[in-house]
Amino acid sequence: MRRVIVVCFVYLFMTQSAFSMGTLTTWQDRYAEKNEATLKDGLGGWNVLSEDYRKPHILDGLSLEWDYFSIHDKNGKFTGVVAYLVADPEGHLGDPEYVLEPNLMPSGANMACFGKVGKTGSRYADYVNFGLDFEASSSERSFFATKPAEGTYGKVVPMRKGDGKPDRLILSGKTVHFEWELEVSQLWAGENSPEGFSYPDYHALKEKTWEVGHDLHLELERLEHWTVNMNWPSTKVDGWIRDLTTGERMQIDGHGYRENSFGRWAFALGGWDFFFMSDLENKVQFGFQTYHHGTEDLDYLDVDFLDNGTPKTVRFRADQGELGWHHASWAWSPEVFQCRPLDSSIIGINDEYTVAAYVDIGDNFAGLLSDVTWVTGAYQITTMFPMFSGTITRTGTEEVVAEFSGQGGGEFSLLKSPVEKNDPWCNRCMGTYNQDISEQ
Repeated sequence: MRRVIVVCFVYLFMTQSAFSMGTLTTWQDRYAEKNEATLKDGLGGWNVLSEDYRKPHILDGLSLEWDYFSIHDKNGKFTGVVAYLVADPEGHLGDPEYVLEPNLMPSGANMACFGKVGKTGSRYADYVNFGLDFEASSSERSFFATKPAEGTYGKVVPMRKGDGKPDRLILSGKTVHFEWELEVSQLWAGENSPEGFSYPDYHALKEKTWEVGHDLHLELERLEHWTVNMNWPSTKVDGWIRDLTTGERMQIDGHGYRENSFGRWAFALGGWDFFFMSDLENKVQFGFQTYHHGTEDLDYLDVDFLDNGTPKTVRFRADQGELGWHHASWAWSPEVFQCRPLDSSIIGINDEYTVAAYVDIGDNFAGLLSDVTWVTGAYQITTMFPMFSGTITRTGTEEVVAEFSGQGGGEFSLLKSPVEKNDPWCNRCMGTYNQDISEQ
């Protein structure tokens, strides 16, 4: 019953918000246009805290921004993600001290760390809501929040290039299962390198790393907006992570992926399905995004590669009939109380290139759960650490341009199921989360 109340409230609230947002169709597009420099700058401030973004009323309640960093140690010591999140910064929809306001959003500062420890095979997913007492900036990518009584904290420190190093972020924090301090920088190559820096790993020469999407489902058409910014599709990750269950401190020498995305979006009414990986040896980057239930303009695949030594950046869009995806096998997960995919086949086709990737998930997953609000308690995120294999060929001739493989990441999210199900039910009924190219 609570889930129904939550969905109905969000629906009514968003409908009533239409009059306060003005021309909703292009509002976030205009924001991205005006703040292009911030979106391009990996050390720029938090968008949802900027003067251009803030609203002095309940509309700000659905504001949400995450900075998401994957970590893949080259020796397999750890694979997973550290993420920092700012939501509903004024507490319009989630301040527990105001009993007349609905406790829907994980308001304020949040942090997550989830992953798989190579030595033990243990999988953990921790989520912390710090509340409204936090430090973050609209002018730089800084973050600090703590819960001294619980011994948890999260911190991000931006560092501009100097001392022989490029722009980078120092990430640190502590949750129930993990403690870490990591230095993350973007992998660059060729003419796109900052002056004085050159790495042997390929970085896409994208003019624009972000895409603005507008929700199209139910009666919320054009009332929700979400900007996906895969701004550092390949990263260098150094530092350490401590497994607090064993006390082992793991030195990390690896690579990863960074995504900084934000908007006003009622995620409880839908969810997402995305994957990412980078094969540094073969100079391939792969980023797949799709959002459930009517988000045609946010279903796309970006693949960056070398074609006979020439850098290529190719986007395949579902709304142009270029992209399809299929989860062939599903399993019921008591951990997240929802069906979860065991694999995925993703194909992108345009006039020039065909990309085919197979994602092997199996048991490489962990459930990211939180009961900080009614909504988060009813929701689940299946975080995944799958293995990828794929090819890029010339459309029509099947000549192989590039091959790629390796470990990456991804997530599949939905509301928890209201009743327990089983594997046969999942395999019979979850086909709605597949899409063939021919369906466009």
